[in-house]
Amino acid sequence: MLGGLSVWSVGHEKASVPEQRDIADAVPELQQAAGVLITAADGDGRALVLGGLELIGNCRITPLRSGVVAARDLTVYVPEGAARTALEAIADGLPPGYRAELASDKGGTRLGFHADAGNFIGIDGKAEATAKVLTLRLSSGCRPDSDRIPGETDPDAGAPPAAFQAVLAALGGGTAAPEVQAVNRPDGGVAASWSVELDEPADLAGRLRTVSAGAALLRSDASAWAYRAGDTSVVVVPDGKNVRVTATQ
Repeated sequence: MLGGLSVWSVGHEKASVPEQRDIADAVPELQQAAGVLITAADGDGRALVLGGLELIGNCRITPLRSGVVAARDLTVYVPEGAARTALEAIADGLPPGYRAELASDKGGTRLGFHADAGNFIGIDGKAEATAKVLTLRLSSGCRPDSDRIPGETDPDAGAPPAAFQAVLAALGGGTAAPEVQAVNRPDGGVAASWSVELDEPADLAGRLRTVSAGAALLRSDASAWAYRAGDTSVVVVPDGKNVRVTATQ
């Protein structure tokens, strides 16, 4: 009887360490967790940018065995002084099973965020309490590689929102084709970020003031503009002679 139990255990027990679940198992789970995270993070006072899926090789499972890490970032723009409040709201929006925690140092100047999405998928972030940009990183940890990785391709996001077209027109971007990052939401919908890099136009600040009129402005300085127009968040980041425009819905 013990022999039969051992055979059942090998095929049916949950993995107890990450290396028992390869990257083919990890990617769909990480993508699902990304959809849960962006849903929890979406809300008033926050503008979002969803990063792409990363598969990072040459990590070490053991000193003699290499593997692959799956990771994905969610960047959250917040008003000055709102970092803690934003992270608390995101933690509260995650499922109880994620056991999301927000910690700080004794002086309250540094914040740390952690959530456990299950199956060895973690969500982590660190920031100064004064930060206006927060990065939450989903990671699988180092896993054995696989020849086939289901879930590697993002779902179809459809057409970009009107707020994206409006800011492109205001900045002279015309009909530039966007780069799209997307994940499935828990409710069956799709959350996506549409991004385009443009030449920085003259009077960038003036153009952005005009197109964001009536929106909820979260940030407007030389490093970034961020605002919410209804259920769409818009982030514009100058970078030398270029400007990167992202809308997320």
